[in-house]
Amino acid sequence: MRLLRFTNGISVTTKFVAIFVSIVTLSLVVTGFMLYVQATRSTTQQAQTVMEQNLLQIKDSIEEKIQLVENLSQIIAFDTRIQTFLGSVFMNEPFQLEDYRSTISPILENIMRQNNAIHSARIYMANETIPELYDGFYHLSRIAGDDAYKPFMGDRKTQTAWSGLRKEQAMTARFGVAGNEDVFAYDRKIFSSRYVNMAALLEIEVKRDMLFEALKEPVSEGFGRVLVMDGKGKIVSNFEPALYMKNIAEIGIGALPEGREWNEIRKVEGERAIVISQPLDDIGLRLVGVYPIRHFNDKVTSSLKMMVLILFIALLSLSLLVYFVTTKLLSRMKLLLRAMKKVREGSLDVSVPVASNDEFSQMAISFNHMTGRIHELVEKVYKIEIMEKEAELRALESQINPHFLYNTLATISWAARKAEAPEITQISNALAKFYRLVLNKGSSESTIGGEIEMVKAYLQIQKFRFEDRFDVVYELDERTFGCRAAKNIVQPLVENALAHGIEPKREHGTLIIKTGFEAGRPFIQVIDDGVGMSAERLAAINGDMFESSGSGYAIRNIRQRLAAYYGDRHRFELYSRQGIGTVVTVRMPQEEEGDANAADADRGR
Repeated sequence: MRLLRFTNGISVTTKFVAIFVSIVTLSLVVTGFMLYVQATRSTTQQAQTVMEQNLLQIKDSIEEKIQLVENLSQIIAFDTRIQTFLGSVFMNEPFQLEDYRSTISPILENIMRQNNAIHSARIYMANETIPELYDGFYHLSRIAGDDAYKPFMGDRKTQTAWSGLRKEQAMTARFGVAGNEDVFAYDRKIFSSRYVNMAALLEIEVKRDMLFEALKEPVSEGFGRVLVMDGKGKIVSNFEPALYMKNIAEIGIGALPEGREWNEIRKVEGERAIVISQPLDDIGLRLVGVYPIRHFNDKVTSSLKMMVLILFIALLSLSLLVYFVTTKLLSRMKLLLRAMKKVREGSLDVSVPVASNDEFSQMAISFNHMTGRIHELVEKVYKIEIMEKEAELRALESQINPHFLYNTLATISWAARKAEAPEITQISNALAKFYRLVLNKGSSESTIGGEIEMVKAYLQIQKFRFEDRFDVVYELDERTFGCRAAKNIVQPLVENALAHGIEPKREHGTLIIKTGFEAGRPFIQVIDDGVGMSAERLAAINGDMFESSGSGYAIRNIRQRLAAYYGDRHRFELYSRQGIGTVVTVRMPQEEEGDANAADADRGR
């Protein structure tokens, strides 16, 4: 209430500008917020998809190198020359030493030279008779007591295995290859063609930096970081030295689900970020991508700031425009208000200048016309009063005329009885009854019972005219008599049946009038056995394609009055066969209980 009282003292111009600014500002704020939320959500979803694809590319690159190492191990382990050599008894014969040095040993050397992904490769032989060569062939006894190898060596079912990050175990330095590197090792058991037991252990070492080479230049560079962690949650990639060998939980990522891919939004070090995880199952590692969302939404935020600035400038410009237009319009309204005030004070010689053709000018024209007509209206007051009295007299005369006709018909009936002419008496009585029912006290509606009474009076007159050339059969359900109906609907249908059906037949005819209920809806049916209509004539009448007079015209008139009275709640059906007859059915809407009670009350009056 205080706000309303406060606004009462504010000018209309200020109100217009304030309302305009409020509505536009609120709309812009809500729309801008919704657009920002949708844009950031869409950008985040796209970033999740793009970064996941990037991480999958890195994963594919690492797995390609893993697969390469495993394939090379198969080539070595299933080489028949190596299998035969490892399963043979070495006799230290010169030819054996020569074959050993020139044929067997170069197999490892050639594979390492052709594949720079391999840091080192060696074979630990179970056959103690074969001497060690320090470029790749050693006795298995060197590692038999090493705890790192015992689980793998003791498991007969496992043929291959990857070991975690460790320092290299190469026993000889290779030319051009740095030593003491961090490596991952791949071990494969070699079986000879002669013995069931293991003949040797092949070990291939892959340098960590070579295996994770794809992390150096990821597509996501500048948007986040990609890390590799082992099964204990330690970061084993060293491209970010500050994070090397730290636990993943120490950088705020939290626990990651094991054994499956993962992509969701988490808070990392207090900042919302996309965290994506991809397992490297073959070597027991996991790729983890961390991408702060702000990197993706920076452009959205920048665009939003620019849009807010533009909208603010537009809002300010529109507010000034609204203020200017409102002031101009209200200045013309004030002229009209001053003129109205003069009229209220009694001055009728007031006019407002008209400058254009807009709504305010139309108001001024109307005001000028109003003041010009006031004098005429004052002078015509007495004339109007006289005209009203004349209208009342005409209304009284319209009430007297029916009574005059009734009295005349009663006089004719009395004269007929005096002259002993019963036919004239019946006709005059029927005509009086018919006319009374047609007028229906000036009401525009009737009841089905009233319509039937009017038709009976009409047919009583027509019986004399047709000299009993037709019979009338009434099949009436008295329950329908109280149902409301549009006035004077049945009589034109009966008249049509006589004039266009039975009379042209020139033989004795039958007319059936039925009332009843169907599915709770009252209906009236007029049936004749007259000449009927052809299919073309029936189609023309149903399609309103007929002359301006005759049966078609009467039917159209009835249809129009039914439509005006019931709307689309009624049904009018016309069926005819040439030489057989015609059936017209009017189905009225089901009456509500209140309508039925009102009809009963009208019938009681």
